[in-house]
Amino acid sequence: MAARASATRAAGTAGVRVRALTSTADSFACERFLADVWQTGPEHPPLAADVIRAMADAGSYVAGALDDRLEGTPDEERLLAAGIGLWGPPGRPEMHSHIAGVHAQARGRDVGFALKLDQRAHALEHGAHEITWTFDPLVARNAHFNVRKLGGGAQAYLIDHYGQLSDGLNGTDETDRLLLRWELLGERARSACEDGAQAGVPRPAPEVALGRDGERPGPRPAPTGAGPVLVSVPHDIEGLRTRDPELAGAWRLAVREVLGGLLAGGAQIVDFDRSAGGYVLARGGR
Repeated sequence: MAARASATRAAGTAGVRVRALTSTADSFACERFLADVWQTGPEHPPLAADVIRAMADAGSYVAGALDDRLEGTPDEERLLAAGIGLWGPPGRPEMHSHIAGVHAQARGRDVGFALKLDQRAHALEHGAHEITWTFDPLVARNAHFNVRKLGGGAQAYLIDHYGQLSDGLNGTDETDRLLLRWELLGERARSACEDGAQAGVPRPAPEVALGRDGERPGPRPAPTGAGPVLVSVPHDIEGLRTRDPELAGAWRLAVREVLGGLLAGGAQIVDFDRSAGGYVLARGGR
């Protein structure tokens, strides 16, 4: 199967082994890993070990990427990424990826890419053709990964979807999210995952709907044509939340208004242009 072959190849390139996390020890290791990545402290992990174990027992996708370079050390010390996906309701061949994270020390090795390709292969092997998940639209790194590198698309903007989160990543910011749909056998996903081509979309130069004025959001007049539109986001929202929470909040509101408004009007996110620093949206029913 092409999807499994691609996943195996990606794991080899990243120097990891992706496997199911099924034991009690695995569950506690995953709990500690998620608490570390989300900076919650051990008292308030994003998911408790017993819940992780229950999800695995129920047949959810619960997997981790282990560092092959540390073979011979305990698996907990080799865990570089973890992801948990829940199956959709009966009759709907889809999965919702609830949480996935990569340790900061593993960035730049395509460990997250290997984990997501394993999840894609797992879903396809079990008859699902789509995976959904949410992500913060202000985090440019994740937007590039989800939209360009994986070939996902988004059509829905969710305002303060999870409410206040007590972790070290979101701070006091509201939890606006984009709902991403990853069509596992779609042309963009196949190209990105099986052919190794990042899923950019040929297009004319987009009209800027939200740009930057230095570090500040720079609103533009409402787009008037039918061509593609660019909506910029901060270069580093996580750093901005620490040094200037007020400015981070201004970005949240600007992106909510412009990006959320475009999506509500029928536009679709089709690319994330890292060089331009923002989302590219298609209009006109694309």
